[in-house]
Amino acid sequence: RAQVPKMKKTCVKKELTFSINNKLNLNEFLIYSMLAKKELIKKEVNILYIEPQDLPRYWSLVQFMIAEGLKFDGHPMSMKDIKEKIKSGEYQLFMMFGSDDGEKYKVFGCFVTRIQQLPNFRQVEVILLKGEKREHWQEEAARVIENLGRQHNCQRLAVLARPGWKNFLEPFGWKVKRYLYQKELR
Repeated sequence: RAQVPKMKKTCVKKELTFSINNKLNLNEFLIYSMLAKKELIKKEVNILYIEPQDLPRYWSLVQFMIAEGLKFDGHPMSMKDIKEKIKSGEYQLFMMFGSDDGEKYKVFGCFVTRIQQLPNFRQVEVILLKGEKREHWQEEAARVIENLGRQHNCQRLAVLARPGWKNFLEPFGWKVKRYLYQKELR
């Protein structure tokens, strides 16, 4: 039997009730300790805007996804370039973060936008989006992108994406306006 300082405390968790006093068996103490320390995590995924000054703090969490997105797109810019543009505020970085199982937090994806001034109007452009388990964050991502456009007085939202994103975008009112055909000249 473990000797615990004299105190009175009751724990009710998962139909387990017991008292802690000066004569407690070790099994009860270990079960109490595990239950008392376990935090409840809400099952939800949020979209977090990463402020330019906070980029060093979060970069390691999204770096591999940005690298994969750039690779898929044929490396239109280097990791250094995109990081500098985010750091300067020219590009905006968003991270999908939360829990789908209620047990641990994780990064589900990220996206990078820019506000582009065209001759006749402004538009938000999603230039990179990489993620997994889209069903947990796609609605909020669509709202965040729309709100970003409204905040910057943009007239249009635009995204250059692979064909699979059509199913994600259409329920939120997005329309396919054109296809991008490309040929490598090497």
